[in-house]
Amino acid sequence: MKGQQPPQGSLFACVRLEQMIPGDHLLRRLQRAIDFTFIDRLTEPLYSGTGRPSVPPQVLVRMMLVGYLYGITSERRLCQEVHLNLAYRWFCGLSLEDKVPDHSTFSKNRHGRFAGTNLFREMFYDVVRQAQAQGLVSGKHLTVDATTVAADASLNSLEPIIVPLSPQQYIEQLDESHPAASATTAPPSDDPPPSPPKLSNDTHRSATDPDARLFAKRFQKTQLAYSDNVLMDNAHRLIVDVEVTEPNLHVEGQIAGEMVERSRLRLGLDPQTLGGDKAYGYGAAVRRICEAGVIPHAPPPTQGQWNVQGIFGKDQFGYDRERDQLICPAGKRLRKRTVHARNRQTEYAARLTDCRDCPLQAQCTRARYRVAHRHWDQDYLDQAEAARSTPGYRWSQHCRKRIEHLFAEAKEQMGLRRARRRGWTNVTEQCLLTALAQNLKRIVAAWPGRPRPVAFPQRLGRTLRRLLNLWRRSLTCGRPLNCGAN
Repeated sequence: MKGQQPPQGSLFACVRLEQMIPGDHLLRRLQRAIDFTFIDRLTEPLYSGTGRPSVPPQVLVRMMLVGYLYGITSERRLCQEVHLNLAYRWFCGLSLEDKVPDHSTFSKNRHGRFAGTNLFREMFYDVVRQAQAQGLVSGKHLTVDATTVAADASLNSLEPIIVPLSPQQYIEQLDESHPAASATTAPPSDDPPPSPPKLSNDTHRSATDPDARLFAKRFQKTQLAYSDNVLMDNAHRLIVDVEVTEPNLHVEGQIAGEMVERSRLRLGLDPQTLGGDKAYGYGAAVRRICEAGVIPHAPPPTQGQWNVQGIFGKDQFGYDRERDQLICPAGKRLRKRTVHARNRQTEYAARLTDCRDCPLQAQCTRARYRVAHRHWDQDYLDQAEAARSTPGYRWSQHCRKRIEHLFAEAKEQMGLRRARRRGWTNVTEQCLLTALAQNLKRIVAAWPGRPRPVAFPQRLGRTLRRLLNLWRRSLTCGRPLNCGAN
């Protein structure tokens, strides 16, 4: 007979959340693989020994991790999801009768109890140490890169930077603006109104988020943004350090050395090489990385106009350190002429008589005499150039692509494409918790208790691909299939 739904549900139900969660659920595997007692240990000094009991810090932090693991960017919606989802309740330590904390609890703790502390960075390092204990971090070969995080602010919020005036400057400004100072009034002009000032980080700041900076990529619109710098271990794609800076290539290149030194100090790593893109191949970045005690594996910067025109490049000029002179391929000396402090380069010029009678003038310069530059960090650039000819450089550049996978995962699945809150502190918290959630996923994926799928033999796969290619060629040329047998 046809079944009917009872009009009134049962008032009581005997349910155990432990039995409702599947064994292969991400949160259950995470509970087995990670020791979350570090949350209580790190938050113990932040709570008073007297007063009313607060919301347990385990509940707050676990709820925040659920939001990052499942891409829930709103704390209001996070509280609703935890209220409805049994797996979220179980992971956060809440029973069916327990009330989910209000969304304002996160803001009160963020701006009150957790303000001015390195709580989230210490949590991040503690998870990395657990990965080290499981053998997931080698610390020998690292990769660094940065991605842009759009700020929660519009360009309409930009305002000119007002520099405070001294008392004397203020009096002079009042005298100039006084009506008696100008006896005659200037006649009206037919000239068009002046164009609005160009937006720049030196002249404008956002009233909504003063810590954000203007940034524009090629073929993209200008926006207010931050830069999320990530240091990754190549072994299992574990993130070992995170730093938020302004979106400036020069700042990103030099912060890499600081992250390497901090990982050595905080985690006990002994890195040997550091891979990166072209942003880490210029002089100041290479110098900072070499000073950190690692070998930079970064492509060279874009070649100058001399190499494009088929003229001798800077690498074909020798350098006399005692006399501070360059030696051209013809053996002539170029003497020091100008110092460019902004570009950290010294300009050298040859004599007119030396270039006029030189047989290699057509291959050296199109001008009357040759001018060449030498970077102040050229010795470090030579070390980076020597490292590019080693076998490890190719492998570092191959592993460098893996950090792009982390950025794609963080932006598409964890909401890192845009800042959730405003200010450098809040963006740092978001980047740290995003990296922490990514590390949790990597630890769970390598956990030995997880049932792994049967791997397809690599040699058998290559044999089948070879047979398939031979079969396709036989169909194309009309010849019989030949597998290499005599």
